[in-house]
Amino acid sequence: MKNKVFLIASSFALILIFLGYWYQQSFDDKVQRVIYVNDCQISKTACQVKVGEGQFLTLSILPKGMPQTKPLAINLVLKGFDANEALVNFEGIEINHNLLPYSLDRHDAQHFSGKGFLSLCSLRTMNWLAHLIVVTNSETLKVSFPFVTVRN
Repeated sequence: MKNKVFLIASSFALILIFLGYWYQQSFDDKVQRVIYVNDCQISKTACQVKVGEGQFLTLSILPKGMPQTKPLAINLVLKGFDANEALVNFEGIEINHNLLPYSLDRHDAQHFSGKGFLSLCSLRTMNWLAHLIVVTNSETLKVSFPFVTVRN
């Protein structure tokens, strides 16, 4: 019985990972501009990124430290431009996998929020990328934030 449950759970996890890769690839084909943020740790603080002249986005994810298996509150505020849609997906680095993206709820053209989740990782320390996808009328923008989680 335990083997059957493990087999079902493993199969389900593999399907989710496959869907995450497929979904990211479908969005990557639509992305016109990529910004890689290397001067802010999204797991420790809110990060503000300049995306154009007079255009900024601020992404915050709580709780700080982004503990695995705990719900994450994701908040995005835009300044100087509007968006139609925003999504966040998390990509593991050492254990190469992508999670399905979390669609953020649109409160207005400059404020989005939602919930997310990091899967449990067998490594004590794990490097990740949080990919923020912002869809405007003129382009699809991908902003990637590297961060580290430490399992207690």
